[in-house]
Amino acid sequence: MKLSRGLIVFLAVVLVVGLAVSYVWFVASQREQSLKIFHAGSLALALKDVEEAYERSHPYIDIMREPSGSVKAVRKVSDLGKHCDVVMVADYTVIEKYLFPEYANWLIIFCSNEVVLCYTDKSAHSDMINEDNWYEVLTREGVRYGFSNPNIDPCGYRSLSILYIASQYYGEAGIWESLVTRYIRNIRVEVNSSGHYLFFPAEPEYEHGEKLVLRDKSVDLIQLLEAGTLDYAFEYRSVAEEHGLKYVRLPPELNLAGDPFIDVYVVLYSGDPQRQRAIEITKIRYGLTIPNTCENCEEAVKFLEWLLYGEGIKILEEHGFTLIPYEYVGNVPAPLRRS
Repeated sequence: MKLSRGLIVFLAVVLVVGLAVSYVWFVASQREQSLKIFHAGSLALALKDVEEAYERSHPYIDIMREPSGSVKAVRKVSDLGKHCDVVMVADYTVIEKYLFPEYANWLIIFCSNEVVLCYTDKSAHSDMINEDNWYEVLTREGVRYGFSNPNIDPCGYRSLSILYIASQYYGEAGIWESLVTRYIRNIRVEVNSSGHYLFFPAEPEYEHGEKLVLRDKSVDLIQLLEAGTLDYAFEYRSVAEEHGLKYVRLPPELNLAGDPFIDVYVVLYSGDPQRQRAIEITKIRYGLTIPNTCENCEEAVKFLEWLLYGEGIKILEEHGFTLIPYEYVGNVPAPLRRS
């Protein structure tokens, strides 16, 4: 039986429309494969570019990012019961402290950084600050400086430790007293045979509006710097370069690109037995994992493989992060563990 020309055309149109509808449905259904990432604030701009690049080459994945301080990021999983597919933090040890073994059983240490002291042309004494006199400039009357909340953000407890280490390195106890304890009255220090312990309280008695400014994330301080309401802020070098800020590089003994010259621990949420954790201050190492509670684990592995061994790692380098040989802890999935 021969089909009329009109019927053939009609069937062809139906076929084309059907295929188009099927494709649109397929794309829409694939788009529902969201990939949720809890990550450190210092990774925000880099991961924005990572997200755009990954979604271009994987159009059926919708990456959803939640930046915060790294401690807050892991506590979303451990304390608040929130679900995500990937956790990326500025200090790999918070994964061990808060997520191992119940919420995660492996991690990868994937890049490094260093802490610098940022400023702008509006900053007081910006024309004379340098690597040798930075702490003296901070103590001057009228100078305001800031770092992030140690209980929430690794850059915060690293900055706090740097001020303490500086007081030991320079032999100037006044650095710690005039820049920290004068404004956070209930912080305390204990020294014993295993090291120097800085107890940062769960509820700090903090003098708002004075010399020291605290914010939840280190990147939250950048707007204050740019507005001229803050003179100096401790930030990661990658963040300073991303935002075009001027900065003083601290001595190698202090900047945490390597291990500090003394053993220092910061006890977070001191006085709260549920949240209290002692964090050893070592060289900066970023870490990532896939929580046991992930909802799209297979795609999370594919994403991290692309990030660590494909185009993604180039983006991290372009944003100022220091690339290091990967270190594997625990039962790392085979596609992500390469010699």
